[in-house]
Amino acid sequence: MKQFFLLLLLWVNIVYVHANHIIDQIDWETFLSRHDLVWDKTPDSYFNAPFLGNGLLGAMLYQPSGNMLRLDIGSSEVLEHRNTNAKSIVDNGRLPIGYFEFATNYRIKGSTGRLDIYNAEARFNLEMHRNQTVEMRVKVLRNTDIIVLDYQPTENLKGYWIYRPLPSVVPRQNPNRGHVYLNPPAVQRIIGDVNLSIQKRDGGGDYVTAWKEVQLADGSRRLLITVQDDYPKNTDLNRVASLLNEYADENKMKTAFNAHRDWWNNFYTQSFVSIPHPQMESLYWGLQYKLASMMRKGAPLCDLMGPWYKETNWPGVWFNLNTQMLFSSLHISNQQELASTLSDYIHDNEQNLINSIPEEYRHNAAGLVRCTGREQIDPVFEWPNAEYPERSNLIYLMYYMWEHYRMTMDDTYLRKQYFPLLKRAVNFLLNVLEKDDAGKQHTPKAHSPEAINDSDTNYDLSSLRWGCQTLLEINRRLKLKDKQQKEWENTLNHLVPYPTDQNGFMASAHQSAPLGHRHWCHLFQIYPYYLVNIEQPENQEVIMRSLQYWGDPKIPNTWTQAVISSMYSSMQQGEKALEHMNYALATQNLSANFMHSEGGSPCSETYGGLSRMLLDMLIQSWGNKIRIFPGVSREWKQAVFHKLRAEGGFIISANRKNGSTEWIEIESLAGEPCILQHGFNGDYKISGAQIKKIDDSSCRVYLKKGEKALLYTDNAKPIITPIVIPQGHYNYYGVSAAKH
Repeated sequence: MKQFFLLLLLWVNIVYVHANHIIDQIDWETFLSRHDLVWDKTPDSYFNAPFLGNGLLGAMLYQPSGNMLRLDIGSSEVLEHRNTNAKSIVDNGRLPIGYFEFATNYRIKGSTGRLDIYNAEARFNLEMHRNQTVEMRVKVLRNTDIIVLDYQPTENLKGYWIYRPLPSVVPRQNPNRGHVYLNPPAVQRIIGDVNLSIQKRDGGGDYVTAWKEVQLADGSRRLLITVQDDYPKNTDLNRVASLLNEYADENKMKTAFNAHRDWWNNFYTQSFVSIPHPQMESLYWGLQYKLASMMRKGAPLCDLMGPWYKETNWPGVWFNLNTQMLFSSLHISNQQELASTLSDYIHDNEQNLINSIPEEYRHNAAGLVRCTGREQIDPVFEWPNAEYPERSNLIYLMYYMWEHYRMTMDDTYLRKQYFPLLKRAVNFLLNVLEKDDAGKQHTPKAHSPEAINDSDTNYDLSSLRWGCQTLLEINRRLKLKDKQQKEWENTLNHLVPYPTDQNGFMASAHQSAPLGHRHWCHLFQIYPYYLVNIEQPENQEVIMRSLQYWGDPKIPNTWTQAVISSMYSSMQQGEKALEHMNYALATQNLSANFMHSEGGSPCSETYGGLSRMLLDMLIQSWGNKIRIFPGVSREWKQAVFHKLRAEGGFIISANRKNGSTEWIEIESLAGEPCILQHGFNGDYKISGAQIKKIDDSSCRVYLKKGEKALLYTDNAKPIITPIVIPQGHYNYYGVSAAKH
């Protein structure tokens, strides 16, 4: 009888699960704790320190060898704003703020700590001389621009924080000038018990660092810090002081702590990924934390540093790869608010994009310079030079804005903002196409990023093809009957083919692909545009020839290896995708706190590239088809994801078990057509919708807006739980004596 009731309960559970689709059983705090960064040794540099940020302010805690404990402060809105003839990464590049040092009467012997990514808080224990221990907690409040550091001094320990402003100068200088612009020294003031460091700028306005230390009811101490910049005005010092005084109240701060915790706890639940690769899983979730720390709605566009400052050769925003890659994963991971900060910035600066190109083209075109300060005022024909401009940067950027649109299917945005600007981006090339005697159209002399100068670069040819195809697709969808329709069709019919040689796709009409080169712009037709792809039998050989020539595992660059992995995933070669994933994780560019750098300078693009690398293994949605686990290696018998987004406005969850798909849930947000490459190994069932089988690997799912469908195998249990690898090395990042 007991066995009968157990079987009955099991049957009821299975029926209940199928009727109500999937059940989420994730204990988020426990799950994310296995991906916290952990220190059992003292962090001693920018590249192994715990980092915190709220999309505007940033903080890092570490102790350089032989020096005091240091709290670095950064703000992504503090820029130079000069009106000179220098490049705008000097005129308008990022400026340093400064740092705090902890002076104590006892020497710090060492420290241990943890970066709690679920609650966005760093916790450290400082081991002092004579067995004194100081506990520290650091937060950068998500909803209020205040850095909070709490510490519990012991009976005999005395200590205080000293602020060290850094010289206000953009570190990158114009080599033709021979000097850099240095702003005046910072001036100190005190308003009540609030300390202020006021940094004037020759270019206008100032930025202010303010701090206040208070005694709490339990005997602990609290350091409150803010950085404010009201350019072009001077900052209202009384307002800044009032802000810190307001949050010095413990009840007010308790409310702020709760709001901070709630925001972060909710952020993670927008989607879920778990894989049988502990290091990559830890990196993925750590990068979700990092991306949210770097961006927020209404804040400045994220640059190559994010909110953490370090002297760098790249104190600005780059647009021939970096920004594109940085934003390449957010729309898939269902972080729509963060992803929208890119389109917000681009559309807010549309007039500057028009003004950045020669006046003769401004009536119908716009462009995007390689690198700039955040105000986007540089001429496209200035970098790299006037003769060989980068004409396709804006089209390339708008590809990822297109993916973001396709995840939401917001046709109002498509009509009013996206389509007009994509037309301008494409016209920047159409206006200068050259026709040969055979009627073939060619792109003029241009720069292929980080490679060569030539005509008919594959960077321009692939970008122009994708742009024209997309404009025609929008024109059909919105029934616009645009007057340029025939021009786009004519371009697609007459544009010269992609140049190839014995190594596959060339860099341009006259130059072979560079060997061992980190940038893959000569292969954009393969990825990310998917113009040449696995579903075209006639192109599979040239794709593999190109990829095998370029995709060298010896290229010592993190994001390059991530892209190679993504390209193999697009070809559904999971073993090669995993191989290059592991190469990416092993590069020296990726540090213990997964800060990425080249030549010692921070480079934020890699965080999006590494995240996209994993997502491309789990789900792809191009060519009006959703592909489940397309790039997963046979080594991964299990994998699970929940609430990832796919083109057409779909929310997808899926589970892989014993090497094949066990179940898939699809929710339609827009009522668009749905073709699914499912990955089932054999028969499967469906509830909630009708399907039409296309072949053994694909089907068409019929869903109206707001409907869900569940596809599943016999005995499937659609329950979302993390994958656990026994003896797996989780908490991989930080400074761990066990790992190193």
